[in-house]
Amino acid sequence: MENGTVAARWGFQGNGELIRVAATTTRGVLNDVMGNINEEDPRPIIPLGHGDPSAFPCFRTTDIAEDAITDAVRSAKFNGYSTTVGILPARRAIADHLSKDLPYKLSPDDIYLTIGCTQAIEIILAVLARPGANILLPRPGYPFYEARAAYSHLEVRHFDLLPEKGWEVDLDAIEALADENTVAMVIINPGNPCGNVFTYQHLKKVHLFF
Repeated sequence: MENGTVAARWGFQGNGELIRVAATTTRGVLNDVMGNINEEDPRPIIPLGHGDPSAFPCFRTTDIAEDAITDAVRSAKFNGYSTTVGILPARRAIADHLSKDLPYKLSPDDIYLTIGCTQAIEIILAVLARPGANILLPRPGYPFYEARAAYSHLEVRHFDLLPEKGWEVDLDAIEALADENTVAMVIINPGNPCGNVFTYQHLKKVHLFF
């Protein structure tokens, strides 16, 4: 078939909303900045945008973790698909670790392991999505939340982080934005991309809204 015939016949096209919200990414901005650096400038460059163990050898996995992975592969006991929530020994270890800082004890059934932050966001927003629902997202924030919310037909409402207050949440904005259809509020702590860490007192004030 000639180029374009299939698209015209079947109506194939991209999702305009997803394209819009995914147009700007943190990594894209970082690449633009790095691509415009003067190579003749003798000053050293210290990129703080990401921690890539391959690009930066200082981020090394411990020998204990590497040996554990090697032993698991050689044992031939873990070559099949695991359960979708993660294998029981891993969930049990995480539950025990997190329970140390809680007034109650978590069980392995309270733990859901994901392949990184992206999958976690996808699962959580898919669970929260329902007709008319909205979600509160920080600005500036991690762009993938907007893209996934658009995919799940969740209305996004932004609250600002205040630089003059160490990037704390604009509490007045939260009060104005939240309503009976608000299903969640995203708190990124430590902050991405601002790098701030919320105090316990500030998080307690945020919690009072819900």
